[in-house]
Amino acid sequence: MPELPEVETIRSSLAPLLLGKRVEGLEVYSPGVVIEYGNVTVLTAIVFALRRRGKYLMIDLREDTSRPKHLSTIMVHFRMTGKLLYKDHFAEAAKHTHVRFYLSDTLGEMSFLDFNDVRRFGKVWLLPPGGESLDPGFSRLGPEPLSEEWTAADFIAQIKRRPRSTIKSLLLNQEVVAGIGNIYCDEALFRAGIHPARSNETLSKEEALNLQQAVREVITEGIGHQGTSFSDYVDGLGNRGHFQLQLRVFQKEGKTCDVCGSEIEKIRLGGRGTHFCPCCQPYLVDKK
Repeated sequence: MPELPEVETIRSSLAPLLLGKRVEGLEVYSPGVVIEYGNVTVLTAIVFALRRRGKYLMIDLREDTSRPKHLSTIMVHFRMTGKLLYKDHFAEAAKHTHVRFYLSDTLGEMSFLDFNDVRRFGKVWLLPPGGESLDPGFSRLGPEPLSEEWTAADFIAQIKRRPRSTIKSLLLNQEVVAGIGNIYCDEALFRAGIHPARSNETLSKEEALNLQQAVREVITEGIGHQGTSFSDYVDGLGNRGHFQLQLRVFQKEGKTCDVCGSEIEKIRLGGRGTHFCPCCQPYLVDKK
């Protein structure tokens, strides 16, 4: 599943290609993928901004006038295998393409933006201005991990509010902090030296602060390496990310820890495959 670094990479790769383009047409091949709220104007509108919030991508559209107003927003959640792929020339829609946007520039040159999703869990919303909160998942999003809004006090309060929860399930809770998924959660916990199955009540304040810093580090590095590509994820031009080359525990089960030499282990935790080093991330820690 594309997590925050992957969605941010998709946004940054598409922004210079889409900004200023006019939406000339919309073709929906799989109606169940598209959710439209009301009579939303998309055709003839101009792309004027691309934004990200958590794992959501928003494409804002305005009027094609001298005094334009915000008309609508295309919002995408990629779920497990979704992709947004830009094409600067016509090609038949590839297999698993569910939506195609037809675009033109000021010279009338056509281009295309396809939403492709093998597993069909992803969604495309057509929304009025400010309509993102119509999706319950979006409306409940917590602070961005790289923002000033995600304070140490806020994180510690969230930990105390859920004492019996595991620390991994806390980090994956999008209401606590937005955009973290399995990859960056496992990597952050490794850097902080915290076993993913530990309950929140066992964490000291120092451990919580170290973990918050580790989250920020892995997210920043993930963005810098254009995300993590194993099978499906690519950016808006079809390019793979490179952070998979920097991973230290995720999908490394059976391999040697590069810190202590122990064997990386994998368990199921909350239905998720979970990777950790049993030496660097001990489970039996006295409650602080």
